[in-house]
Amino acid sequence: MPDRGDSVTRQTPRVVLRKPRNGRFGEESVLVLELGLAGAKFEHGLRLDIGTRGMFVCGPMITHGEVRHSILLPARSGMVYHTGVAFTELSESQQVDLHQLLIDEAQEQVHEWEANLQGVAWRPKPAPRSVVKRRYICLRKTAEGWTRTTTLDPNQPLDGVAVPDDTPASELELLRRTYDAGDSTTRELMRRMAMVGILERLR
Repeated sequence: MPDRGDSVTRQTPRVVLRKPRNGRFGEESVLVLELGLAGAKFEHGLRLDIGTRGMFVCGPMITHGEVRHSILLPARSGMVYHTGVAFTELSESQQVDLHQLLIDEAQEQVHEWEANLQGVAWRPKPAPRSVVKRRYICLRKTAEGWTRTTTLDPNQPLDGVAVPDDTPASELELLRRTYDAGDSTTRELMRRMAMVGILERLR
């Protein structure tokens, strides 16, 4: 079950890796999805109980971690877990390795931005991908007001906006208010921006 206190105890934000990395936690192979100075989130196949401790490995970085939350999610075939761990101790050399991983991730983002500005098609190196089946929140403006449904369809509705299902409630409310106040051009721009965000997730 998810640990509801995770968002409170997490000391620093994690970076969503544009190219997930293969790693290990204990004896299990994992796919590292997010990485930060205080912990990481990864995808794996076997259940891990909250409080489980193990050695976390990602590239050159090796450190101890403790499971803070874990949730079972539908995958393209079967089910997988997404688990968050907190790093329980980081030596100076481990901090250097972690910073280098985060710098590499930032540089990859900069290279893509530069390519886009120059009108060059950016082709990132092949990387493993999450097998979780993506879900979306579809917000539609009807004559009776707003409706909200969860769907597997990433396409934008003609009368609203579709976004990933992990979009915070505060952002959903802001989307509704902006849509209400916007004209047809603004609403179409919102749909296009939402689609770009979804396509980023699907890559």
